[in-house]
Amino acid sequence: MDEVRTPAAVGADSPAPGARVAEHLGGVIDFLSNFRNTAELPARQNLLNALRQVQQEAAVRDLKAPASPSELAQAMRELPSIGMLAAAIGVRELPGFAPYEAGDPKWLESVLNYVHTGHNRFRFPTHQALKVDPVKALVAEPEIRIAMAGDAGTSEPAAIAVRDQMRAKRPHYTVHLGDVYYSGLQTEEQIFLSTWPSGSVGNYTLNSNHEMYCGGTGYFETLLGNPLFKAQQGLSYFALTNDHWLIVALDSAYFGYYQSLLYEEGSICEPDAAREPDGMVQVEWLREVLKQNEGKRVILLTHHHGFDVNPATGAVSRAPLYQRITGEFCNVHDWWWYWGHVHTAIAYWRLYFDNNSSMSARCVGHGAIPYEPFPHDLGWLGDGEVRVQWAETDLARNGGDDRRAPNGFLMLTLKGAELREEFYDELGRQRWSNF
Repeated sequence: MDEVRTPAAVGADSPAPGARVAEHLGGVIDFLSNFRNTAELPARQNLLNALRQVQQEAAVRDLKAPASPSELAQAMRELPSIGMLAAAIGVRELPGFAPYEAGDPKWLESVLNYVHTGHNRFRFPTHQALKVDPVKALVAEPEIRIAMAGDAGTSEPAAIAVRDQMRAKRPHYTVHLGDVYYSGLQTEEQIFLSTWPSGSVGNYTLNSNHEMYCGGTGYFETLLGNPLFKAQQGLSYFALTNDHWLIVALDSAYFGYYQSLLYEEGSICEPDAAREPDGMVQVEWLREVLKQNEGKRVILLTHHHGFDVNPATGAVSRAPLYQRITGEFCNVHDWWWYWGHVHTAIAYWRLYFDNNSSMSARCVGHGAIPYEPFPHDLGWLGDGEVRVQWAETDLARNGGDDRRAPNGFLMLTLKGAELREEFYDELGRQRWSNF
């Protein structure tokens, strides 16, 4: 096992003694400019423009560069354009400069860790190398309760409230859909471990873009090496099954390195063996486990989303992961897909495909990060195929901030072949149900 779980070496150099912030940012800009991804995002140019502006300001002030990414980010906090840079990194956070809001300068640390790690990452653990079976039997209970939260890796009061509410439901299993902030560092993962609620049977946690910013060491070594997540056997992909159900969890983050800047777009494989020697192991395992469990209802868990709807314009954007997943699931008649990554809570109307298959998608990315509620009129959102059935439209009314929507989680209950879905918020209020 040790030969697989060896921490990756650092990629990009740390600032040399006596180096200036402007010089180091020049290296960051070069790395981001030269490393091209499969899915080119407009956000790349916004990020580069913001970095160049901050670089100019750092040069004027002749700032000296500290040795670590964390200290470097701290040194730049007072620069005038740091908020613009943080906003270029963030996704759908609440506007502002407080912790975890869009302009939080700490987001810069994520980019610096991403560049600092470079091409060197924790080696991807496979079930073949670890000699384990990723498939386990679900607990034999009349009703199986699964509490699920995404993007919950902070120690903010709202996140703690969500975890307390999850614990109160007495789940058999708890699942984190990924993202421990800001960069999945080992110290940040330790904080997450100290607060995550434990299910009576097992606990699981998915890999994510933020946890890959430090090369995945915090996730693979600190989280998966901890007894809390021993059920995963060191793997970032796994399955649970019984006579009626197959639950499959996939790592959509690790192979996103070559897919897009900052792992923003998910991927479950890398067909180029020169890039990733084990790049097809997970998808080959997925095909095998789907074939072995043919005829069952299927629940898919990933960190990254298949599609997203813009609450301001109503437009739908489909991610590259959507095409890959629907292609792999083309012979699955009846399935559900739960993801995080997008910091909001959404239940979409069921999608029907030409091959007599149908899928229900849920976004469960509201475990901790402050976010704005959706407009009350949801009917106009979507494109005819993807339509919003429910999204969080209320305010949290908790903690003194009257702008943010409530954080929360999803509760799944399996009873025979039946599935009950319930969104709850940090106050314990049921926000939506489907059964």
